Amino acid sequence: MDVKKLKDPVDRQLALLGFELVCLETAKEGRDDILRLYIDHLDRGPEGDRAITLDDCVAANDGLVAWLDVEFPNLRETMNLEISSPGLERPLTKPDHFRRFLGRLCRVQTLGPINGQKRFKGWITDVSEEAVVLEEDNALKTVPFESIQKARLAPFDEEKAPKPRHAPEQPTAARVEKSAGKETAWHS
Repeated sequence: MDVKKLKDPVDRQLALLGFELVCLETAKEGRDDILRLYIDHLDRGPEGDRAITLDDCVAANDGLVAWLDVEFPNLRETMNLEISSPGLERPLTKPDHFRRFLGRLCRVQTLGPINGQKRFKGWITDVSEEAVVLEEDNALKTVPFESIQKARLAPFDEEKAPKPRHAPEQPTAARVEKSAGKETAWHS
């Protein structure tokens, strides 16, 4: 199954259910093929602290299963569906995700080297529609979105990492999202 063909339709269907598709990926666990969806609320609450619960994962699963069986009839015969919260080390897949976590530390892996480097761990200092600017080792590094293979927040490294010298353009406190500290998943 081509995951790229699934992404947009699944994103639209989840939006009808009140959820955002953060990331869609496939995995192999033993002999099982897994279609893994990381979801978040479209309406995250006034302080951005509305975490995904197990009940939310069940609701998203229930809302997707019948639709998937009609739109992609062979999918569930070949893959197991897993719906999960993005967790603390959440994937960053869209410019809006990087904007939302401006001032936070993240890890980025690129498809090819950028100035001889494929792996970055830096503070998100600026975001445009084309690229994210990370501060890594007191140097600003621009990573075009089209070059990003995967990116995730790195919350467990934030206290150990040297603090950024280049502050984001907008105050970090207004952009840092609270987390429930729990990761939930629902399998069907």
